[in-house]
Amino acid sequence: MAVTAEYLAKLRRAVRRGENAEVDAELTDIIEECRLDLIGLGVLESKANDEADALILGAIRCFVRWKFGLNNDEAAVNREDYMTMRDEIRKKVAYCTSATE
Repeated sequence: MAVTAEYLAKLRRAVRRGENAEVDAELTDIIEECRLDLIGLGVLESKANDEADALILGAIRCFVRWKFGLNNDEAAVNREDYMTMRDEIRKKVAYCTSATE
């Protein structure tokens, strides 16, 4: 469940941070936490880890904005956005079921 440098850069931009080892480590942990949350809710592991999927990126972006930082005035809004996105993803058969998995 590796996070590529390109994907990390997208999410670093989402929280308006520059390159920094400590920030990158925290963001990587949060990304992995989100992926595990999605998988735990029934999203296919291959989908949750698909860094080219715009829906998954959107959900992870909301999750990162919700969880990142100590003084986050918009945490509640981003949490709600994440909850809505994950529920919408879970309604899509292609994201939650597969004949081969």
